[in-house]
Amino acid sequence: MIVAWEAQMVFVHGLRSGLFRIITRGNSGSKWSLLPPLVDGIVVSRRTLGPLVMETMLNSCRRRQSCGDSAPPAHVNRKLLIGDTVGRYRSRHSEPADFYSALFQQP
Repeated sequence: MIVAWEAQMVFVHGLRSGLFRIITRGNSGSKWSLLPPLVDGIVVSRRTLGPLVMETMLNSCRRRQSCGDSAPPAHVNRKLLIGDTVGRYRSRHSEPADFYSALFQQP
């Protein structure tokens, strides 16, 4: 199985104001601004530059790992987890009074 990975690049341009403009590109020249917290064209301070670049690269690696195997997309995982949580904590009561009395009773 051959998998072609797209390399992500972050370009940091220093501005006269002491801030930094971030440009993000993939190896095909396309913009990949969907990896927060750094998006294409954002301007950040020196203090926040390092942590934001690190978090962006970690997000990129996590996305690559989840896309590399046969895992479902993130929105499908969220939908399944929400459904599981709703199913686990849903209580079935015939009347609202039953619900509130069960809510405040001692276990």
